[in-house]
Amino acid sequence: MAALRYIKHRNIDLKKWDQTILNSEISFVFAQSFYLNATCPNWDALVIGDYESVFPVTSKTKFGYRYLPQPPFTSQLGTYGKITLEIEQLFYQYILEHFTLIDLEINSTNQLRSELITTKNTFIIEYAKGYKFNQNTKRNIAKASDAFSVELVKSKDILSLSQRLLNPFLENEVGLAKSTVLLLDDLLNNAIQAGQLFTFKVIGKDQTIKALAHFISNDKHALYLKGTNFDKADNSGSMHLIMNHAIDFFADRARIFDFGGGSNSEGLANFYKGLGGEKMDYGFLRVNRLPWLIKFIKNKK
Repeated sequence: MAALRYIKHRNIDLKKWDQTILNSEISFVFAQSFYLNATCPNWDALVIGDYESVFPVTSKTKFGYRYLPQPPFTSQLGTYGKITLEIEQLFYQYILEHFTLIDLEINSTNQLRSELITTKNTFIIEYAKGYKFNQNTKRNIAKASDAFSVELVKSKDILSLSQRLLNPFLENEVGLAKSTVLLLDDLLNNAIQAGQLFTFKVIGKDQTIKALAHFISNDKHALYLKGTNFDKADNSGSMHLIMNHAIDFFADRARIFDFGGGSNSEGLANFYKGLGGEKMDYGFLRVNRLPWLIKFIKNKK
């Protein structure tokens, strides 16, 4: 086996990197270079051979210690390309030796097991296996279909519309920091440039926007990135309608439709299951070897 190399961001062959991601068993958009360039600028790489196996390194420094966090709006990183248990262990050993604090999600195709790795999950539709909506979902879609329509937002209008409608929701209701929301703007821009962003809006008969949702797709993995409805008090079914439209839209454009998480919220989990979502498990690696005083300061924040 070829030796493992640590490659600084400026020296990464992004074309080879992306070819490896797109040829992986599941080509999660999270690991593509345009995505990481937005959510973790200046990320580095662990590479084996001529990019046969790769591992994104999303490192930062705090209190003088290097740590490996999960970037915002990102899931399922870890090993991509050729994957064997031996290769996974090489990457795993490297990050354990070089990082004091690790909070990293490992993609579902990785098989490494450890007492440091727990299980997280998302909800997906594998189109080849089929999917079914439950009765409540069908009723909501039918109700919304009578009152609303769904439109694909033109690329030139996406960012301004998202900044006007979605960003205030993320800051004021979800509680995301303004700096994090700005990363979403960067991600949308990068995805537009890559030709992989699809944004839908639900329009009422009075031409008001009832819901907005962003999706990123590389023709294999279609991800529901972020979205919300603006008529929550009406219980109109606008989010059911927009998700139904997106699921149908990507049916011949992707292998997997990814609802983007929600397992920690019973309401979201039920929403996704009602749309035919099935649970997908993946690993979460957590390591904290910070000195006790730094741990104390970190936990007090």
